[in-house]
Amino acid sequence: MSTERLLARLRRVPTALRRPAIPLADVVALRGPLMRTTAIRLGLLSALLLLAVIALWRAATLEARTFTFIPRDRSAVLVIDQSKSVYLVGYRAIGEIFRRFANTDAPVGLVMFSDIAYELLPPGSHGSELRPLLQYYTPTGGGGGNQLDADTHFPANPWDNTFSGGTKVSSGLEMARQVLERDHVKHGTILLVSDLDTVDTDLPSLARSLATLTRDPRIDLKVFGLQPSPQPLAFFRRFLPESAFVSPFGVETSPRVEGKQRLEAASPVWLLVPAVLLLVLLGANELFCSRVELRRPQEASA
Repeated sequence: MSTERLLARLRRVPTALRRPAIPLADVVALRGPLMRTTAIRLGLLSALLLLAVIALWRAATLEARTFTFIPRDRSAVLVIDQSKSVYLVGYRAIGEIFRRFANTDAPVGLVMFSDIAYELLPPGSHGSELRPLLQYYTPTGGGGGNQLDADTHFPANPWDNTFSGGTKVSSGLEMARQVLERDHVKHGTILLVSDLDTVDTDLPSLARSLATLTRDPRIDLKVFGLQPSPQPLAFFRRFLPESAFVSPFGVETSPRVEGKQRLEAASPVWLLVPAVLLLVLLGANELFCSRVELRRPQEASA
């Protein structure tokens, strides 16, 4: 397109849309910068629109993931039985629960207990913080010694010498209740993962803990039994409804949840990439579409 035709088109632009300009006799000399700036701006506009569409599309496909047993708007506290009785029957299940919380990065707290309880993670921690613990709940395949087979050999964990062989389930439940109260969590879910077997002297305390938790409207107690014996299971069923017991299928993740759902996950890469590209293009706009600087005649002749 010739400069004359371009200028003729510009003259047809309504006066209200034109910016004040100074007539320039040597406008022909600006033909190159004018065409370049116009092409670059049209290209930048197209790229910006495309990236905006991609960013909106990726944002629309983000899904908050949660667990089917945790009501929405609730923070979970895992209460994990570390007594010797759950070593063979429970480590695989515990590892799978940790893995699913880590993969979804769901907010979680962690309490471990045997005869005493310890808080390892406060409520609201990222689920990904459970990932370092997975190594202790994954069979090494080494076997040997008095192990039944290679698939039941797990690495020694840091709390082997901390917890004794006795079990007081009430200590874990009370610790979970206290940390939820301490952190002012208004809506919390306690997930007890245990074979439910406790020492006889703990039964009165356990009964009080179960009764207190079932009456507390701020806390929803769930139980994941690790192959419990009939007698301990019957004791828990005296205090809890059947809906409180979670099956292995209950720890499956649900891709969509209606209503407000906390989403704390790894940074969405496909939102960051368009954002970075947008910044790059804006910088290119400032670089290539800046004000045209004309050199003085003496500078040009020099």
